[in-house]
Amino acid sequence: MPFSEQQKKLLSKLAAIHQRVQWMADEEARSAWVGGLAARGIFLDEKERLIAEAERILDELEGKPNARRT
Repeated sequence: MPFSEQQKKLLSKLAAIHQRVQWMADEEARSAWVGGLAARGIFLDEKERLIAEAERILDELEGKPNARRT
């Protein structure tokens, strides 16, 4: 089944969120070795926001009725 244009946009956004969260996780891991700011949780709020957005996108892709579009 081919994806609709809306689904393609959502999947693209989901991929971008994944890349951003992965980058933050990598920064936190590197920072832990040198006691940097990332290891102290400076990305935590943004990661939580991005994860919530990813969950909303997944709900929308699955057709769940409570998925709120942005």
